[in-house]
Amino acid sequence: MLSRKFNIYQVKLKLTLFEFAIIPVKKLADAKSRLRKLLNQQQRRRLILTMLELVANACLEAGLKRVYVIGSDPEVETLVKRKSLSFIPDIWCGLNESLESVTDMLYSRHGGGFVIFPCDLPLISPEDVKIVGRLLEHNDVVISPSLGLKGTNALAMREARMIRMQYGASSFLKHLSSAMACGKRVAIYASLRVGLDVDVPKDMAKLKRLSKLGYENFKELRALDYLRL
Repeated sequence: MLSRKFNIYQVKLKLTLFEFAIIPVKKLADAKSRLRKLLNQQQRRRLILTMLELVANACLEAGLKRVYVIGSDPEVETLVKRKSLSFIPDIWCGLNESLESVTDMLYSRHGGGFVIFPCDLPLISPEDVKIVGRLLEHNDVVISPSLGLKGTNALAMREARMIRMQYGASSFLKHLSSAMACGKRVAIYASLRVGLDVDVPKDMAKLKRLSKLGYENFKELRALDYLRL
């Protein structure tokens, strides 16, 4: 029944470049608090920075020329500048306000489609970025959900403000419902690599199991001994 309204894609497609990508990073002191039983604050900061670099690398290796990181920490800004990316200081009151303000600004500057990835996708690959870009060529909105179908781990739009930013609880269903209610053509990209974000201890356990499958990014994560994999 739902297939009449949107399509689910799990295929490899040719690259279509976005005009820009956005990666928001929560204030490091407040991030990943649900991992505090496994990792101390310094370890959590290092984990976030490592995953941010992996997401940025996937965008760059896919061919994206404009990658913007929204953040409020000197460590994040240092990493961004080291990789020759663009850093935007987070001066807004919340994630949704930040993203809407930044997408408005960047869309007025560059035009064209764009994608938002969170900074905690350790398995994302350049191929995933390419697929989302190709899907956007034939749709207005592309959404990639978290493994539990609650969060939004990729959100791409052809234009700014096509749908409201609704990150938070059940954001995947909110974004999907909003796109359908507005009559937008929407595609869902269901991907294990994009679906796995790291928020709670059970996510770490999933990474441990997936390590046996030879995921490329796992080698970099394995160097972080505090992951206890």
